[in-house]
Amino acid sequence: MLFVSSGGMYNAAFPRWTVATATDPDVRYDGQMAYAYAKRGQVLLAERLDAELPDVKCLSCHPGWTETPGIEAAYGGAKRLFEPLRTLWQGTEGIAWLATARRDLLEGGAFYLDRSPCTKHMAGPFFSQGSFTQNSADEVDAMMKMLAANAPMPPT
Repeated sequence: MLFVSSGGMYNAAFPRWTVATATDPDVRYDGQMAYAYAKRGQVLLAERLDAELPDVKCLSCHPGWTETPGIEAAYGGAKRLFEPLRTLWQGTEGIAWLATARRDLLEGGAFYLDRSPCTKHMAGPFFSQGSFTQNSADEVDAMMKMLAANAPMPPT
C-alpha cells in the first residue's frame, strides 16, 4: 500500500482532528497547513497500517518538488525557492518504482524519496532529525479512531 505524501509534511505534526479537518470554528483555515496535516497524516497512516497488517507493506513517499499546477497555484513566483523543480516524469519515477518493487526491497512504514527511505522529521537545527513534527502514540491512536469513525460505509 503506497501513500503519495509530500515534503510539505515536514512543516507540521498531525494536529487534533478538528484542526486537521478545518471544523474547529476557533481556528482560522490555512490551506498550506491543511495540506501539511493531510500529508503528515498519510505518513502516520502508512506507519500504523504497516504495523497492523503484517502481510501488506505500507509506505509513503515524496515525489520531490515537481513542476505541477499545484506548485504553481500554491507558490506562484515563489516556487523558484524549490528549484530545480523536477519534471513530471522525474516526480513519478520513484512512485512507479515503489509500486512495482519487490516487497523484500522495501522497508515497511518508511517514507521514501528517490527509491530510498529518508527521515520523516526535519525540525532540528540545520534540518536535522527533530521532534517538533512527531506525534505521540496516543495522538496517532486518536487520528486512527477518527478515520475509522468517519470512513464511508460500503454499499449494501
